[in-house]
Amino acid sequence: MEHAKRLAGLRDFSAQLAQRLAEPKDGGAPPRLGVRVGSRGYLVEMIHVGEVVPNAAIAPVPWTRPWFRGLANVRGRLVNVYDLQRMNGGEALRGEPPLQLLVLADALKANAALLITRAFGLRAAKDLQALPAQAAAAPWEGASYRDADGTTLTELNVPRLLADERFTSIGI
Repeated sequence: MEHAKRLAGLRDFSAQLAQRLAEPKDGGAPPRLGVRVGSRGYLVEMIHVGEVVPNAAIAPVPWTRPWFRGLANVRGRLVNVYDLQRMNGGEALRGEPPLQLLVLADALKANAALLITRAFGLRAAKDLQALPAQAAAAPWEGASYRDADGTTLTELNVPRLLADERFTSIGI
């Protein structure tokens, strides 16, 4: 019982922290989390981020698409794990270096996590330089930017990802 209380408290704290991070202090756009998925960089709105955790053991689910990696137990909660790189037509992400799970926010009611190579920190809108518009590789991709380190980052539109038929139809 005590363990369940601690988990609930940690979840509440994470949600409150994400909410505070999503509220800009200077009236500008809120910062977004920078993540790497294979060789691609993405920006994810903090309102859509539940937490980033080390890659837990993933139990494969038979008769599913190759980009649906299976189920993982994250703090006592089963989440569906998706390989976004594979969903985009690339190779499956491998565990070297150890991968992470970007667990989507509870408010999205998706009960899902994206397999990522790593999260590398918050990026403020004022520190991003917009790049010329290009055709998106996937319907859930938005504008591209370059950060102060020279890293190219593409907006990951989580609501569009969740609405995509490939995301919702995991069965073969």
